[in-house]
Amino acid sequence: MKKRLLNYMCCPDCKKDFKLFITKEAGGEVITGTLVCEHCRKKYPIVDGVAVVLNDKKLKDFAKTKKNWENWWKKVRQDDDAELYEKLWTEAEKNLGGEPLYKKEHFTGKVVLDAGCGTGRHIKSDFSKYNCKEIIGVDIGMQVFEAKKKNNAANTHFVQADLTNLPFKKEVFDVFTSHGVLHHTPNPKYTFTCLSRHLKVGGRAMIYVYHKEWAHHTSHKKSLFLDAMYANGVMVWQGIRKVSSRMPHPVIKGFAYTMAAKASLQQALEKKGITKPLASFVKLMPPFAYLGVNFHERLIRNYDHYSATFNYFQSIEEVVEWYKQAGFNDVEIVSVPVSIRGIKEKSKPVKDNKPLRIMQYPLIEHFEFRKEWEQLYKAHKRKKK
Repeated sequence: MKKRLLNYMCCPDCKKDFKLFITKEAGGEVITGTLVCEHCRKKYPIVDGVAVVLNDKKLKDFAKTKKNWENWWKKVRQDDDAELYEKLWTEAEKNLGGEPLYKKEHFTGKVVLDAGCGTGRHIKSDFSKYNCKEIIGVDIGMQVFEAKKKNNAANTHFVQADLTNLPFKKEVFDVFTSHGVLHHTPNPKYTFTCLSRHLKVGGRAMIYVYHKEWAHHTSHKKSLFLDAMYANGVMVWQGIRKVSSRMPHPVIKGFAYTMAAKASLQQALEKKGITKPLASFVKLMPPFAYLGVNFHERLIRNYDHYSATFNYFQSIEEVVEWYKQAGFNDVEIVSVPVSIRGIKEKSKPVKDNKPLRIMQYPLIEHFEFRKEWEQLYKAHKRKKK
């Protein structure tokens, strides 16, 4: 941990400053030590250069989700695939004429909070190239230690903490980002509001959450029968996930393997005209199996959706309302739903009926985006051969 990180930190409970006690220091960084609140005297360890500021009592209901995500990053997802998928996401968005969520001009010279940084994939692929003044990555799980190892630069800092109880002062960040994280928290809107408190007036928030249309049967618009089957499948999936997400890791992983095998069968049947009707039957037969370009992607997608204790879908209108109620304006709805930017206009939100200034870029339909992504992946694999 770099000592200047203290300029942004405070006790998450009493909001007073920390005092730093160093046990081991190397290369200008604190490797091990303790943060002690000068007021309430609570202590938090610094482990391998990462400040660990967690309240186990407050995390009691979230502990299983925390563990599942640690297992997903450590035991299921592969680093090389994660980096490739991120690269192809950007390429697919560009090829379809989409407006990206992250743009360099929004980051240059800024103090940035990456809320839910995981192993630091966006720090590596995006923020590290944007000339940020400081990048502070936060995650609740052990994967933040991996992020520290992979992205330890002069302007990067890493903290293990709860996004709803952050050890940071109010209004200290110029930018906060959260990509694919808020929908896995117990209350996404509340988590967004908590993050917004740490953003300066004039600062910019940029988030991506799952689109409600992904889970809503009317997005298919094929027939009443298929819509009803799809809606039934969604309900079955939600019910199974409530149980599967509470199971031990080997059970969840075994179930994810089963779903990946089902997805593989469906995709194999779809390749031949004579078996396509059978593929439709397999697809609509619950529980849902998430598809992928290879078995590993099917595995990680199914593990993702069946292991998350909390897995919410949002409409664009709902997320715009989050921004409004948190005191934002100049909201930009960018191309991959639901990806939204906004500028914090008020320190203390005021309830009013004034319309927001909103810019909406052309949206990319989910299945169109997915098709382009898969074509890019296949082209990438052909090049490697």
